[in-house]
Amino acid sequence: MLVPRYAHTATLLDDGRVLIFGGLSTGDAFVRSAELFDPFTGRSSRAPAPHRSRAFHTATPLLNGTVLIAGGFVRPYSTSRTSELFDGRAFIFIESKMAVPRELHAATLLDDGRVLISGGFVGGVTSLTHCDLFDPVTSKFVPTAKMRYSRFGHAATRLSDGRVLITGGTQYPGEATLAAAEIYAPATGEFLPAGQMLAERSRHTTTLLPDGRLLITGGYSAKAGRQLASTELFDASSMMFAPGPEMAVARMDHTATLLPDGRVLIAGGFNGISEPHTVASCEVFDPQHNTFAPVSVLPSAVHEHKAVLLPDGTVLISGGLAIRGQARRYLGDTTIITP
Repeated sequence: MLVPRYAHTATLLDDGRVLIFGGLSTGDAFVRSAELFDPFTGRSSRAPAPHRSRAFHTATPLLNGTVLIAGGFVRPYSTSRTSELFDGRAFIFIESKMAVPRELHAATLLDDGRVLISGGFVGGVTSLTHCDLFDPVTSKFVPTAKMRYSRFGHAATRLSDGRVLITGGTQYPGEATLAAAEIYAPATGEFLPAGQMLAERSRHTTTLLPDGRLLITGGYSAKAGRQLASTELFDASSMMFAPGPEMAVARMDHTATLLPDGRVLIAGGFNGISEPHTVASCEVFDPQHNTFAPVSVLPSAVHEHKAVLLPDGTVLISGGLAIRGQARRYLGDTTIITP
């Protein structure tokens, strides 16, 4: 990449390029730039200048081909209510603002093209129950129902029936992690209880499988005091969580990418057990056999990176942090994985 960065976003555009936006760089300095990675040449080029530097924001590809970039940690060390759109040529500032500032929130594209913005963190103040809906037709944010639990670092995934499953996350103050799940119904704008995961998790991943189940992997549990190797499978028809196979490595802040053949690639992550360290290992979940199998390790151990499935079925890994004890490395690498 043009600069090292972590806590950024990476989004596949309609033309096959990848928009890499914002994040933090060497010395945890803000990156007020974006770049465009071209998988056909393997090179990055500078994108037009965004309106704000952001980290721990969201970037959501919309049905009209634009990308919604919302909220995040911004200069001067505060949390933002603002958003902008990237249309392939320029960043367009959105006059409408979210109901509350938020970072480490989730953004989920709904079947009708709107985006559900859920929860998040107001830096050093509180976790949020507040949610917004962004309408790309009007370019406006409208508050919707509040979640039943405040949370940040949670996961929000659109299910096969169009509802959104919210799982886990962290509550602040207190730093408690959640096992509670809830479902957002776009038709009514309500949040309904969806039971309890088998383990409390934050900074985990969720992936919708082709058979309609949801794979939940890893994360951090305050109750256990460590990162998790455990996984779970959620069945939307029965509204039940069932144990999945253990990963080879406990990890949080990793990535999970659904591959064209239905398998899921798990890459990198952070493990604080014993000596705090970032992991380079990758493994693949096979939904037909409900098993994990190791695959080649990354060239560099990494977490807080991003993974994007490219049109040819390979996976682009960009940026991230590498930690070993007190040592930190800020990565500007891109890696292409052929699963």
